[in-house]
Amino acid sequence: MTRSTAARRRWGRWQWLTAGVLVLLIVAPATAGVRLTVEGAPDFLVDNIRAHIDTRVGLTSRLAVRFYRDQVRSQVRQALEALGYYEADADIRITPVRGDWALAVRVTPGPRLSWRRVDVALTGPGRDDPAFRQLLEALPIRPDQGVNHRDYERSKRALRNLARQRGYFDYRFTTVRLAVNAAQGWADARITMESGPRYRLGAVRFSDAPLRDEFLQRLVPFKAGAPYHADRIAELSRRLLDSGYFADATVDVLRDKPQGRRIPLAVTLTTRPRNTVTTGIGFSTDEGPRGQLGFTRHYINNRGHRLESGLRLSPVRQRLDARYEIPLGDPLNDHLAVTAGWENEDIEDSRSERYTLGLSRRQSFRSGWVRTQSLRLLEERFRSGEDRGRSRLLMPGISFSRTRSLGGVDPYRGDAQRYAIEASARDLGSDVDIARLRLANNWLRSLGTRHRFQLRADLGAIATNAFARTPTSLRFFAGGDQSVRGFAYRSLGPIGADGEVTGGRYLATGSAEYSYAVASDWRAAVFVDGGNAFDHLDAVDAEVGTGVGVRWQSPVGPLRLDFAWGVSRDQPPFRLHLSLGPPF
Repeated sequence: MTRSTAARRRWGRWQWLTAGVLVLLIVAPATAGVRLTVEGAPDFLVDNIRAHIDTRVGLTSRLAVRFYRDQVRSQVRQALEALGYYEADADIRITPVRGDWALAVRVTPGPRLSWRRVDVALTGPGRDDPAFRQLLEALPIRPDQGVNHRDYERSKRALRNLARQRGYFDYRFTTVRLAVNAAQGWADARITMESGPRYRLGAVRFSDAPLRDEFLQRLVPFKAGAPYHADRIAELSRRLLDSGYFADATVDVLRDKPQGRRIPLAVTLTTRPRNTVTTGIGFSTDEGPRGQLGFTRHYINNRGHRLESGLRLSPVRQRLDARYEIPLGDPLNDHLAVTAGWENEDIEDSRSERYTLGLSRRQSFRSGWVRTQSLRLLEERFRSGEDRGRSRLLMPGISFSRTRSLGGVDPYRGDAQRYAIEASARDLGSDVDIARLRLANNWLRSLGTRHRFQLRADLGAIATNAFARTPTSLRFFAGGDQSVRGFAYRSLGPIGADGEVTGGRYLATGSAEYSYAVASDWRAAVFVDGGNAFDHLDAVDAEVGTGVGVRWQSPVGPLRLDFAWGVSRDQPPFRLHLSLGPPF
C-alpha cells in the first residue's frame, strides 16, 4: 500500500467520524426545561425544598433523568432535615410534558425534631459585656422548639460577628457540638465561646491633607484607648465626609499591627477641590423666575475656615451675601460665623432695602436640635403702606430648630420645628425697642403608601414702642405658596388709610392637607389654609383659602401645583401656586 493510499483512507475515516458527530448534534434532543411542583408540606417546607432543588439542568436522555431523580431525592432530604424532618418520605416523579420535564415532589413530612437541650455559653471577659448578654437572650434556638439547622448556624455566626464588631479578636469556640436522635425525635446543641480580651482603639493617623493634624483629630469621635467598636470606625468615616472637606475617606483598621491591646487606624483622605461654583434656576408663584450663583472656598487655611457667598435674583427680590465660617471644638457640630449681606425687596405694597452684618454660633446636638445664638446689625430703608423710614437695629437673638424626615427628597414622614426670638433696645444703640417672636411647626404623616397628611402652623408676635419705625423685614405678612393659598404672596395683613397692606404685629396661619397616591410618582391633594397678619389680638380677621393640587416626584425634586380659591371673600380670588422642593 502506498503512503498516499493510506493517507486517503485515514482522511476518509475522519470524514465519516465528523459526519457522524454532526448527525448526532442534529438529531439529539434539545435541552428541556424542568417545571417543579411540591405538594403535601406546609409553605415553609415547600419554600425550603424549592430553594434546595436545582431546576437549571439539561435532561437530554433517560439516563440523565435517572441521575437527576437521585440528585433531587438527595436535595429534598437535605431540605427536610435542615428543618428537623428526619423521618419524612418523598415521592419524586419526572415526566415529559410538551417538550419540557415535569418534576413532581409529594412529601409526607412525618414528625419534626425538637431541641431537647440548648446550652450556649460565653467565657472570658466578654461574659460581662451587656451586648453579649443581650445576644444570648435573643438567639433563635430554644428548648422545645422545632429544629432548624440554619438557626443553629446563625447562632454561631452571630457570636462571631459580635466578637469582631466589639473588638474580641482572639475569640475561639471551645465547644461546638450538635447531637441528633431521629428515632426519639430530639436534638441537643452545645456552643461555648471563649471571648478573649477586648481590644481598644488606638491612635488615628491621617494621610497628607491641607488641614493640620490637630484639626483633623477634632473630627475623630472617640479618644485613643476607647473600647473597640466597629460603629465608631463607621462614624469616623461619616464625620470626615460630612465635614465637606473631603471627596473620599478610607479608614483602615491595622489589626495586624497592634500596639499592645490597641488597634491603630490609618485614614487615607482625598481632598475635594478647594473652590466650588454652583448655579441654579427655579420658579415659584411667590417670586416668579429666579436664578442663583454660589461660590464656596471649602478651606481657606489649615484650621478649616470656610467662605461661602451667593447671589440670588428674582423680579421681586435680589440678594447678595457672604459667610465666613470658623469651626470650634467639634468642627462638624459647632461653628462660629461672620455674615454680611445686602437685600432688596419690592413686593405688593412694600419695599425694603437692607444691609446686615452678623455674628452667630450654631450648635447641633445628638437629639437633632440646632441652637443658634446670634447678634446682627440691621440697617434698613423701607416703605410699607404709609409707613416709611430708615432704622438701624442691633439685635441679639436665639433660635432652636429641628428637622426630621424619612423618605429622602419626597418624605413620607417627618416634622420641622423652629422657635426664634430677637430683640433690640435703644439703650444698646438701636433706633427702636423691639422684641420679635416666631414659632413654626410642620408635621407630615402617612397611612400606608397612598394616604398622606400634612399640618402646618405659623405664629408670630412683635412688641415695640414704635411700630411705624419697625422695618418691613420684621413685620408679618400672610398669603402665598407657604402661607394662605388662594391669595397673592404677602398680600394679607393690616391695611393702611391708602388701601395698601402695611404688615402686622401678629401672625397666625395654619394649613391642613391630604394627598392620595394615584400613580408611582403622582399624588392628588386637597387642602384648606387659614389665618392672617393683624395688629390687634381682639380684631382677628382670618382669611381662608382652599383648593386642590397635584404632586409630582420630578427628576429634580417634588413639584407642587395648586389651584386655590380665597373662599372667605364675597368674590373669591383664584390663584395658581407652583413650587419646587421638599416640604420642609
